[in-house]
Amino acid sequence: MIYNKYPILYSFRRCPYAMRARLALQACGVLVEIREIKLQNKPEELLQCSPKGTVPVLILNSEEVLDESLDIIWWALKINDQKNWLTEGQLNQVERKKILNTIEYDFKQNLNKYKYPNRYININKNFYRDRNLKILNHLNDLLKKSKALNCPHLSMIDYAIFPFIRQFRNVDEQWFDSLDLGFLKKWLYQIIDSKQFLSIMRKYKLWEPNQIPIYTNFSS
Repeated sequence: MIYNKYPILYSFRRCPYAMRARLALQACGVLVEIREIKLQNKPEELLQCSPKGTVPVLILNSEEVLDESLDIIWWALKINDQKNWLTEGQLNQVERKKILNTIEYDFKQNLNKYKYPNRYININKNFYRDRNLKILNHLNDLLKKSKALNCPHLSMIDYAIFPFIRQFRNVDEQWFDSLDLGFLKKWLYQIIDSKQFLSIMRKYKLWEPNQIPIYTNFSS
């Protein structure tokens, strides 16, 4: 077995799934070897450990491979939930899971057709844009009583869905900012402007085999 000093994280800076994994690793203070890749030119080392070729991929010291972002989040939180991401709040476990699934499947599918209409045949991208408004309105209602979705502080549910809401806004920022979703927009911008987000969006040079490892816990 080849021993790695720290877990290895294959990541792509702008991928929303990789973003939320990095946010969790940062919140839990987990030190990793970061390997930034280009999805158009996936290294063979990534494909050997995770043939589906998506990011994030975390290779543990035991050589166990975690290639789903939520699995990486749960793994990190079991080690050290120092930011209290798992605090109980206004949403029970079933409600939190429903929000995660809605964003993961319904919202993301609509987002793909809105953001990448040329990948599909004969679609109206604004139809799929508007389908997501119902989901955004529900989130806005949840945020009327607090600056976070589940409890007084930002927690797992906030950071797990944030990258997809951000990605949705980025398609047409002017249109999004004109929406009557004041609570949701305030929630979104507080994360975008936070030190936590800025630090996990730091740029790393593309990984190459045999380079000197780059270690980080995304704290600065």
